[in-house]
Amino acid sequence: MVTWSRAGAAAGQSFVFAEQGRGPLVVFWHGFPDTPYSWSGIAGKVSAAGYRTVAPWLRGYHPETVVEGLGYGPLELAQETIKLLDALGERDAVVVGHDWGGILAYGAASLAPERIRGLVPISFPLPDLIPRTPAFFWKVRHIVRLKLPNAADLVRRDDFAYLEELCRRWAPNWSGPARDRAVTEAKSCFNDPASLEAAIRYYRDMSPRTPREVKRAPTMPGLVVGGTDDLAPPATIRRTAAVLGDDWAPLILDGAGHWPHLEKEAEFTDQLISFLQRLP
Repeated sequence: MVTWSRAGAAAGQSFVFAEQGRGPLVVFWHGFPDTPYSWSGIAGKVSAAGYRTVAPWLRGYHPETVVEGLGYGPLELAQETIKLLDALGERDAVVVGHDWGGILAYGAASLAPERIRGLVPISFPLPDLIPRTPAFFWKVRHIVRLKLPNAADLVRRDDFAYLEELCRRWAPNWSGPARDRAVTEAKSCFNDPASLEAAIRYYRDMSPRTPREVKRAPTMPGLVVGGTDDLAPPATIRRTAAVLGDDWAPLILDGAGHWPHLEKEAEFTDQLISFLQRLP
């Protein structure tokens, strides 16, 4: 049973999040199609290791977090973590982000590096290292489909069969209760039309032009995570760590697809806690 906490931010924005433990703050952002429920086991172990963990809903994925008129472009998403820290009364945090959460993490690290103690992007290499090949574009064809006018109907059709399709395609080796719970919670989230529309808006507001404010490479220590069967080739995960310097390390989880932190949860959690304990 997850207990949700709430905190208000500027301009009427609200954050809804699961919170555990005391100590230095670690923020866990989820991706698509997912919810903060997926972080429960990982956050529990991290909090037991001496940290305060906060796992928020991505803006729009919870009905209380929808902000009319506020878009989902790169600059708006980069500001989410900083707004959250202000709402929580925290000076800084380590930010763990999967998929869209990884984009939020990179953006925050560029926008306000003094507020980010460490960075853990999952399934998301540095954007400049993402392949521009026909094979990769075919893997991420959902980006185009979710920009279409009928995207919401596509996702809802046949009891959200599209979400099942994405999970099978993106994580072919993942099965079991954790996988089934993640899909069930995503379906429940998107049963709310406003939340589904918000999730689609992330894709519609994507822009090939990255604002100057969020183009700076991270300067804090980091752990970049991927799977051998993920959408992003493992080589781009290793290259990200190499480009970002000695304070960065790659973690490639064998046999994992697009949810490496959940598919190999025990191994990921051990490595995450080890990374946290090495930080100043």
